[in-house]
Amino acid sequence: MFGLLLAKFYYIIWIFITPFLPFIYFYRLILKKEELNKIKEKFGFNSNKYKNSNLIWINAASLGEARSAIPLIKELLTYNVKILFTTVTVTSAKHVRSILKDINSDNICHQYAPIDHPIVINIFLNNWKPKSIIFIESEIWPNIIINSHYRKIPLILIQGRMSLNTYKKWIVLKSFAKYIFKKFNLIIAQDNKNYMRYKNIGAVNIAKEINLKNSVNAPKMSYSKKSSLTKNINKKFIIVFASIHDNIEEEAAILSHKKLKKIKHNLLTIIVPRYPQKISNILKLGVKNNLNINLRSSKKPSKTITDIYVADTIGELGTFYEIADICFIGGSLAQKGGHNLIEPAFEKCAIIFGPDVSNHISTAEILLNNKAAIQIKNTNELIAELTSLCKNNNEVNKLKNKAFKLVKDMPSPVKEILDILKPILKL
Repeated sequence: MFGLLLAKFYYIIWIFITPFLPFIYFYRLILKKEELNKIKEKFGFNSNKYKNSNLIWINAASLGEARSAIPLIKELLTYNVKILFTTVTVTSAKHVRSILKDINSDNICHQYAPIDHPIVINIFLNNWKPKSIIFIESEIWPNIIINSHYRKIPLILIQGRMSLNTYKKWIVLKSFAKYIFKKFNLIIAQDNKNYMRYKNIGAVNIAKEINLKNSVNAPKMSYSKKSSLTKNINKKFIIVFASIHDNIEEEAAILSHKKLKKIKHNLLTIIVPRYPQKISNILKLGVKNNLNINLRSSKKPSKTITDIYVADTIGELGTFYEIADICFIGGSLAQKGGHNLIEPAFEKCAIIFGPDVSNHISTAEILLNNKAAIQIKNTNELIAELTSLCKNNNEVNKLKNKAFKLVKDMPSPVKEILDILKPILKL
């Protein structure tokens, strides 16, 4: 009963903020967080090109979640279904549109996900009439869930992930959590930790330890761009700091290079910031430590790269893994849960990560148990491990090959998930 009351309260909040929505989205347009010609999609309006069809609605919030869904989408398209693929951010939307061009199917289209306003959700569901809904990873919108459940539309959450902070909030509102999560026909948790979190807040019909990200390579640049980049750095020893988040990881990258170049004179450090627009601190640290820094966005020829190369672009991380000898996985020193560990393994790149890999616990354990990666506790340990590896190419190659073999031998998560989904989706 209390869960139902909280759901009603959530509904009322949305009704209350309705008059302010135009101002909110005008401000977001100014910040370039929205596309003017796509705003209507956020409010549920768009033409439905798949009327009266077997439509599956798949929703992914971020770029990483959207990319991880692509292998599953390709498999689903082999069945007689239509797919509406929605994302939330401008970055993910632009990237998904380019991917869908490559897929080149008339049976899938993209638009922005509707906001969770009860009136908007009614407009959206009345227009599209999906036969089933698949959420990717961590997108939980109560009005969508409640309204869809009322319409008897099957609800599925794939590679479910719940951060510790989110889990704590749901525990405080456990009756509301139980009211919401019991409406899912299926939740596939990406590991045992997340399985237990969903179970503890009252979810049912949970499967565990299947992660779509285990089958996806990181995006790469074109062959011509790669050739241009690597033309003058083939003899460099390359370390990539991938998806780094904050001052701690930025300083770790700069300090590592400053110390390591004393023993590895052909060293090149490539820094791939998690948010390409936030590079001011990296530039300041470079100047402070007398290091030459080149930005990828400057499009200077690769011969000008001497110390630090900042990849302030998106959609190219796979290539940087491919040309690197060693990578450090960001978000693991910054206490953000760490980023994908499978992607560098696919590219035969030796892997180092920090203490917080809570987003990828199972993968981290597999790599560590097989001595296919190195975990460090702090920046000093990171520099020490990098120093050791810079002096031992054989150990670098062992790490590369072990990690590559492990990921190549992993079972296909897409096949596992499809086998579970077929009865629900009536494929």
